[in-house]
Amino acid sequence: MKDHRSLDELEMRIRDVSLDLDPEAMRRAAHRVADYVVDRIAHLRESALGQELHREETEALLREPLPENPMNFEEVFTKFAQDVAPYSIPLDHPRFFAFIPSAPSFISILGDMLAAGTNVFAGTWFESAGPSQVEILVMDWFKQILSLPAEACGLLVSGGSVANLTALAVARRAMLGDVTQNAVVYLSAHAHTAVDRGLRILGISEAQWRRVPTDPQFRIQPQALAAQIREDRKGGFRPLAVVASAGTTSTGAVDPLHAIAQVARENAVWFHVDAAYGGFAALTERGRELMRGIEQADSIVLDPHKWFYCPIEAGCVLVRDGRKLFETFHILPDYMRDVEREEREVNFCDYGLQLTRGFRALKVWMAVKTYGIARIREIINQCLDLAEYAAQWFHLAPQIEIVTPPSLGVFTFRYVPSVTPPGQEREAFLNRLNDALIGKIIASRRLMLSSTRLDERHVLRFCVLNHRSRKEDVRAARDIILQLGSEVERSLL
Repeated sequence: MKDHRSLDELEMRIRDVSLDLDPEAMRRAAHRVADYVVDRIAHLRESALGQELHREETEALLREPLPENPMNFEEVFTKFAQDVAPYSIPLDHPRFFAFIPSAPSFISILGDMLAAGTNVFAGTWFESAGPSQVEILVMDWFKQILSLPAEACGLLVSGGSVANLTALAVARRAMLGDVTQNAVVYLSAHAHTAVDRGLRILGISEAQWRRVPTDPQFRIQPQALAAQIREDRKGGFRPLAVVASAGTTSTGAVDPLHAIAQVARENAVWFHVDAAYGGFAALTERGRELMRGIEQADSIVLDPHKWFYCPIEAGCVLVRDGRKLFETFHILPDYMRDVEREEREVNFCDYGLQLTRGFRALKVWMAVKTYGIARIREIINQCLDLAEYAAQWFHLAPQIEIVTPPSLGVFTFRYVPSVTPPGQEREAFLNRLNDALIGKIIASRRLMLSSTRLDERHVLRFCVLNHRSRKEDVRAARDIILQLGSEVERSLL
């Protein structure tokens, strides 16, 4: 092969090939996708909650060699609609009450489509002045919701996992200069595993974690936290941070943030709050009361793709002293000299892990401006009411025992038959029964719940965050639980 081709050879060789379709073909394809999305949303309630296949089955459906030749878009789309989409669980289904639901609004979906279609590079001001200003504005809105000071700073990331990692990286640098030897972090057994994973990545091993005792509502006990910090300091350890939860996944518990903030301040410890799903409840009066003290946090995590009704992916990290976020991540290599700007013209690549990053703020901005925050507040209040309604409706059934009451849209319960084995065998039997029941519920695809363990009890979770869920979905859920519970009960007794 020649090292260089002549100009004449290159003139003949270059054919100006492009991946663009003609405008009418693009419009037809775009309309096809838009129609599919609208039809899917319109018919969610009567649809099943997805299907699951074994790997061998998905291989049979989708395995093929690397395609060499083109295929008509309609054929590709049909393949997606028939052999890909049905084999996932719709997190926005009105009867998806498992884990933490994600039910994006239609306007935020359009925002995501626009962000993809315009392909904004939202890493530097030079390349995205308008989009960067939108993200600054969205961060200011979130700071307002949580009553954070003006000097706080944040950015949008993929989700709670990266947001927690980002916040803890800032804490490590600000408090320890990145030296993790003898550092300790305080959290409860109910903290999200994203925190555990982030600590491992940051070089803080499990031996350096302190699981602080919790009260009967599974909330951190501030006195136990203070005692543990004092003990660690006497033992030569360096307390780094306390991680509080504003809405645990298992029960929706909110740690006593105001009291923990005081302990952290008195002991010069970083105060981090994982409010990934629960933080937006601060828009409501009862949510603000539960979140009292969150405004004192050194860092906070939010997930707009949960209770703020945006599509996945959208996480957020906020740091009280925004300079610390910049000091942790700012690096200016020679090849980035052209994009350096004054402090007011924010390069978001200087505030997080990503240089190349998309325009995540667009879907948030468009939705808030279109619906108004009053409408979103009304929906969050409705979810809180619906969780209470569900707990009371379930309590009316003698076979259902409420284990933890509603907190931030989550409550837990278990199926308890009228006849159970005596003594110590009872709890083991109830655990087996409820494990079998959750399996039957998931397999039915009529309802989606998830389970957890609280101390030695195996319980089922009911989580209401979806703006589409209605009272009829709650009543239908209870009927399905009672029907399937009866079937499991008969099979075990």
